[in-house]
Amino acid sequence: MRDNLENNSVVQNSGDFNRSPESVNGEKLHLEQYNYRVQQQKLHKKIEDKERLKADLDLDKFINTHYPGNDEALDLAKEHFIMQEVSGIHIGEKELKKYIDEKLIENKELSNEDRIKNYKEELTKQGKSQTEILSLLISKFENVETVSVWVENWRNFQKLHNFAESKPPVERQVIQNIISKADFTSESAFSTSLAEISQSAEISTETKLEISREFGGSHIDSVDGMDYQLQQVKEHTKAIEKKISIKSHEKSFLNLEIENLEDEIENLPLDDPKRQELEAKIEQKKEILEQTESEIDRLEKGKPKDLSFKLRKGFSAKLNSDGSRSIRIDNENFAIKLPSNKWLFSDKKNMRSINLVFPYIALKNQNIADSLFRPNLENNGIPSIENRKMGHLILNSLGFDDTKILSEENIKQLKKDLSFLTPKNGKTGQENLIELEVFDVASQSVDNGKLKKVLEFVRKNRG
Repeated sequence: MRDNLENNSVVQNSGDFNRSPESVNGEKLHLEQYNYRVQQQKLHKKIEDKERLKADLDLDKFINTHYPGNDEALDLAKEHFIMQEVSGIHIGEKELKKYIDEKLIENKELSNEDRIKNYKEELTKQGKSQTEILSLLISKFENVETVSVWVENWRNFQKLHNFAESKPPVERQVIQNIISKADFTSESAFSTSLAEISQSAEISTETKLEISREFGGSHIDSVDGMDYQLQQVKEHTKAIEKKISIKSHEKSFLNLEIENLEDEIENLPLDDPKRQELEAKIEQKKEILEQTESEIDRLEKGKPKDLSFKLRKGFSAKLNSDGSRSIRIDNENFAIKLPSNKWLFSDKKNMRSINLVFPYIALKNQNIADSLFRPNLENNGIPSIENRKMGHLILNSLGFDDTKILSEENIKQLKKDLSFLTPKNGKTGQENLIELEVFDVASQSVDNGKLKKVLEFVRKNRG
């Protein structure tokens, strides 16, 4: 066994006999230096990890001691700790606390608008792209309750920016320019940008309708705006139907050509050289026919099922065959018609009819709509003057402006406000209204004065 080991050793080292001692020693030295460097790198990483862990623990301890639960202070402290790590200059706890206190006072004095504008300007100076700016704005302010509407706008802007990437260069540039000019501190920023897009001559009708389907008509707040969008849908549908008609005629003509060529071949002798030429023509015509049928199928699938568009989440505006307009509650299979078919100007009747749909569906889900809206609203019916007045009373008492179509955010708040009429106390919706003295059992009627007071109380005590 010992002999075998010695033989193996000789075999393994036989290559070294032809090399000089200096070469072997040089390689050994190089290997030792390499191993030393690897060990040093491991040691440095271990020290860095330990220091980073200590820094994280110090940061947690500092925040929990001086600013528990204060996200703004945490962000400031993180920035300071990073600067400390990069510069290698240690900053004492007292100095750090003084710096954060001063910053918090400074930020408190600034309005949310100023804070957002300053942050956006800072990011722009750093050369950040629009998508990066939007992403950073969301991450910094998403937990600030008072700017929740803006954060929702920024998310929509991100979505719109991504949507534009799939469009032709000119349209993409126009949409991205509109986004870059948007005032991110305005609640109506996104709807304003959508309105600009809808009026742009450089953006096709198809793209505008895609945006309408993707984002809804959240930018539309008037009857005129709604009518304009319905007209756009109508024109787009007509254009698709015209294309389908043209392609259908092409299909019929191709079928006729193929039949004539087949008849011609049938009448030729079997050995006639013209047969091959005609057969090639038939194959070519059949290929064109197949493409035409595919195009007709694509157009049919892209054609709107009806003349409507999403006005708000869960609500659609629809143009009926008789020229009247309806607001449809999508998941309820329920719609109300607008009282007037006037296209040139909006009026109070139409606006109030649109806006009463939002409190109606919120109350219907609480099983008290039929107690408050008298006579009851009928599917595809025109709301009575009493119902329009009830819708106005509810919205006015809660402080909503019903001279414009309610925004998504207002609809959410309205739903929350009206939920206070039916607390989860084991009683029916009507029993709660009776207890609030809003509904009178004897007369089976609503006390509008009491209802107004209850809703005003809810408004004053929000949050």
